[in-house]
Amino acid sequence: MKPQLVHMQVFLAFARTGSVTAAARQLHLAPSRVSERVRELESELGVSLFDRSTRPATLTAAGQALLPRARAIVTEFDLVDTMFRTAHAPPIRVGVRSLPADFRESLLARTIRPAVGRSSLSLRPLDSRQQVESLRSRDIELGLVWHQLREDEDLEQLPLLEERFVIALPDTPRFHRLDRVRPADIVGLRLATNIDPWTFPDVLHPYLAMLPLVDQVNAAVEDGLLMLLSDGTHCSFVPASWHDHSHFSAPHGERVVLRPLHDPQPTIVTYLTWRRDRRDETPIDRVLDRAHRQFPQPIRR
Repeated sequence: MKPQLVHMQVFLAFARTGSVTAAARQLHLAPSRVSERVRELESELGVSLFDRSTRPATLTAAGQALLPRARAIVTEFDLVDTMFRTAHAPPIRVGVRSLPADFRESLLARTIRPAVGRSSLSLRPLDSRQQVESLRSRDIELGLVWHQLREDEDLEQLPLLEERFVIALPDTPRFHRLDRVRPADIVGLRLATNIDPWTFPDVLHPYLAMLPLVDQVNAAVEDGLLMLLSDGTHCSFVPASWHDHSHFSAPHGERVVLRPLHDPQPTIVTYLTWRRDRRDETPIDRVLDRAHRQFPQPIRR
């Protein structure tokens, strides 16, 4: 039997997970079918692709050589499939919030648009809480959420990006001289945020205790956070790549400095989020399959 697309899809899923059971779960196949497809591919190629003596299973040298070619085959088929998809397909609504601009564009160009088509994609600027609510009410199909939903019965998640938190402060002598910021250093400031307070890591609680006054900024308002920070009375917890974020793009002449927090330094993770009962819907399934292939681990910045 000549290798077929399904063999490459199964090979990639097994390579990602190192487990027949996990690969079967991702592909919605019986584990026996996954094992059968891998054996067929190995038999046709005349090589062993996996070292099954380890847990999880690992790629052999032959498997490593096949990996980039299998990815290219599956990606090319996805692009062809997108080219001929009907233009009357319902739009895919994706909740978005601030992300590094290069990461956001790469995610759209490599993961989402090839699966749904440019004309079928609708981006909705929403904060994390609004995205979760919209997913539950089926008002969006996918979300990019800054909050891990543990043991949620309705929603599933895949971590895409992990960013280090820093603090943005007014560029005044009081803060300019600081190398690292402790909770006591920010007494008297107000917190400006377009991040839901419920998504802040627990390690920020000592800082939040010093900031009883909070001004919430709509995530869809460009430069809204920067305007508050520039007034000299606010601070905000932001990703270290703050100036690369689409909603944090700052003009020249800003009066804001970024400083690391005193150890431990917290991180924030962006999760691709979807409803469990919509996992098999097309093209949601295509987006998720591409995302699992491209993000076996979250990118760290």
